[in-house]
Amino acid sequence: MAAASGRLYLRSCGHIIVSSAFHPATSSWSTAGMVGALGAVRGKKYKPFHNMFRANKLREIRKKQTEATELAASAAAQDGTSPVTAARPDEVRVATTPFQATRLMRAFDVFPEKSSTVQLWTRLNVDLSRESVRGTCHLPHGLQTKIRVLAFCPDDEAEEMLKAGADVAGITDPLRRIAQGWLGFDRCLATPLIMPQVMKVARVLGPRKLMPNPRSGTVVANLKAAIKEAKGGTLLEYRAEGEGEIRASIADTGFSDAQVLDNMKFFIQTLLRARPRGASGGGGAAAPKALIPGTPSPGGGKETQDAYFLEASIQLGAHGPVVRVDTDTMLPASVGYFR
Repeated sequence: MAAASGRLYLRSCGHIIVSSAFHPATSSWSTAGMVGALGAVRGKKYKPFHNMFRANKLREIRKKQTEATELAASAAAQDGTSPVTAARPDEVRVATTPFQATRLMRAFDVFPEKSSTVQLWTRLNVDLSRESVRGTCHLPHGLQTKIRVLAFCPDDEAEEMLKAGADVAGITDPLRRIAQGWLGFDRCLATPLIMPQVMKVARVLGPRKLMPNPRSGTVVANLKAAIKEAKGGTLLEYRAEGEGEIRASIADTGFSDAQVLDNMKFFIQTLLRARPRGASGGGGAAAPKALIPGTPSPGGGKETQDAYFLEASIQLGAHGPVVRVDTDTMLPASVGYFR
């Protein structure tokens, strides 16, 4: 290439830009002093946003979060309290509507897991030392979970209950196995007539919250119907513990956003119907609070003291981010389920 002396050219050598000038007298090229400056700009190879480095970093973060969750759960088990997801110091506490919270929960599902469930956590304004909040409800959309059901019934009716869907049925053999330490079931069902015999293993089932109880809907007259409801995945048992905290599985990964919102709204309605008389909070009407977080509400700070739901959040799986929900937009009459 012929060029006049002193004319500057830029040549790209890989990822480094080299500046050079051609000298006709010596028939050679010489680099200029801009090599260091321009070479430092393009010296580092470009890395895309989605690559193996980012994936490995996310796995490392998830591993640390799992270890912290396991430590918190073990500490809570020793203290006898329910594990609560602690807020990080750098976490921004912003609440949103149930509609937006569901979309955010889906957006951060980087590594979806088939067995993950949507957990709804809420803290109620109730004094559990004077009154209890517990019960059961049937969700509009059942979860695809495998529940092992033990049906306490007379031994001559065991075969009939097994055909109805129970995993284990009877009274003599199950009581003997439970007394020896067997706990291969998730839910126990019994009839009122068989309960005196079930009381023999109350010390084993009671601490593990497996003892049949009329309040939890596990002591029923129609045992066949109760077995079908438990196996269908629509039966949800809830109980307030600690400082009025309730944690319930309301959906799984196969649910659409509309189904998650339907189950959430129905569960909130159930909690409002089961509200104790001495508990704070009004009915199903939404408080006059702005939907945009951070804007002042017309009622001031008094509505926070009188609210029945103090805090709420949803989480997809054990490793998903905790998305906080505005408790006022969570009420059944709120428009927060639509926008």
